[in-house]
Amino acid sequence: MTQQIIVNSRTIDILAVLMLITTIILIGTSRLRTCIWAYACRSFMLTLASGLIAYFSGIHHIYITTGISLALKVIVIPGFLFYIVKKINIKKEVESYINYTLSLILACGIILIAYYSTQNIIQFENTFMRHCLPIALSITLLGFFVMISRKQAITHILGLITMEDGMFFAALSTSYGMPLIVELGLFFDILVSVIIMGIYVYRIKESFDTIDTDSLRELRE
Repeated sequence: MTQQIIVNSRTIDILAVLMLITTIILIGTSRLRTCIWAYACRSFMLTLASGLIAYFSGIHHIYITTGISLALKVIVIPGFLFYIVKKINIKKEVESYINYTLSLILACGIILIAYYSTQNIIQFENTFMRHCLPIALSITLLGFFVMISRKQAITHILGLITMEDGMFFAALSTSYGMPLIVELGLFFDILVSVIIMGIYVYRIKESFDTIDTDSLRELRE
């Protein structure tokens, strides 16, 4: 039994590390389509981890959230973002206030801070949480970093849903998720938010011929 728990834990840890790697790719690339693919890959890893946690824990409602997450985060949202990118015909690559080398260095610093700040918690918690909580916190903070360091409005959407992925993974790995009705409400909120923000990005592009937040700030001034 102990050996099985160790194997299960290592599987979840591997998926968590892969999720963190795809988030770092999101920060380190200048290609918008690569950013969306990185989000889709991370979401796929998240659904795999969710399904495995449901299997290992025997909590059946996690299977429902896993299926919804697979449909929503791996198929619907990336598909919608690709549609928006194609619709507004973005020519420029992702622009950043900080160069990409410095962004990656700062990302590594954020990950170290996440691990350091959770050390006093994870030493008392279950096996699944030992590496998942600091990685979940890292993904959440990196999503926030994407929101404040990138110029294009559509990358702000990616930053927001990255933060949501991190918080979802934290809840999943520490307490095996929230009540089903709460998770369904969160899924609905994130879907509506992405659709509304995507529509706003499209309208901004149509009206001002740019989705660069610097340019929009100059228009306001």
